[in-house]
Amino acid sequence: MQIKGWRLVAASPFVNAAAGAILLFGAAGCSRQEKEADSAPRAAAIAAGVELPAVWATRALSGPVEDVALSTGGGAVLAVAFERGGLEFFDLEGERIGEPALFRLKAIADGRSTQIAGADVTLFPGVTEAGALKGYIYSPGLMAPAQIDLPIPEDRLVAGLCTGDAGSQGLIRVAYWTVANSMQLITGVLTEENGDLGWTPEALTPSPMPVSSCVFAGGELVASAASDSAPLTRGEVSALLSLDDAAALQISTDYGITNTAISVRDGITIEAPRNPTALSAHGTLPAGGFPGGVVVVAGETSSGSHQVVFIDPSSITLEPVED
Repeated sequence: MQIKGWRLVAASPFVNAAAGAILLFGAAGCSRQEKEADSAPRAAAIAAGVELPAVWATRALSGPVEDVALSTGGGAVLAVAFERGGLEFFDLEGERIGEPALFRLKAIADGRSTQIAGADVTLFPGVTEAGALKGYIYSPGLMAPAQIDLPIPEDRLVAGLCTGDAGSQGLIRVAYWTVANSMQLITGVLTEENGDLGWTPEALTPSPMPVSSCVFAGGELVASAASDSAPLTRGEVSALLSLDDAAALQISTDYGITNTAISVRDGITIEAPRNPTALSAHGTLPAGGFPGGVVVVAGETSSGSHQVVFIDPSSITLEPVED
């Protein structure tokens, strides 16, 4: 297993988590470079640096942000979990949806909008501060985010998680790792039947390093040592975004050979966080007025306010218009 357009090389902070690929990552990387070096003009074009514009933002938030997540499916919802406790939902115009809830989370993963028992529901899997896997629900009929139990049989404390598209197999694919074993990812699919959630386990996947974050990209699972990471996938574009230890935003699009810093250009009234704490991204969105997808980062601005800022990645995800 290998991410489309990615090399498996030791220098990359991202490592494909399939066991066979881990054992052979050096040879696989060299072989893939020889075969695909001529097929990556897009990677070469942005290897020298990337600048993306900040185009919108939430109002000043109540405090530091622990994690953010976006939903896909029939709509687009932004979930924001706070360091000091609290969960809020926003639309992609930066307006809060409903009232805040007092749940204490250490991680929340990208969600899925669907219909369950005839109701429009957006489900975000998350991890509580106590290490339990839970689901967080947005629905137009709810006044505030609701917490539900997930049918995942895990007794150990969970450290983190990521989610991906399940296709026809279910609602959403989930990967997580535990406090006791950060060198292994557990994957499965959340399903729904007659209004009841189910869990279909898939694999126990070893990692060659302690996992700090993970992503599903191009149908593949990737473990990362970065503090946070997100896929930016659209058509033939398959890129990974990450926050390094210095809270700098980075992108890798050249098969993992290099990681390039992303600078964010402030808008007229929009200031990007100087030290981002959380990240999410989608190359395509069903709503929200972002034709090239969106990157969201949370953090504190130079003025001391905490915000989530919407960044336009169109220069990466969309082909330039030819004269």
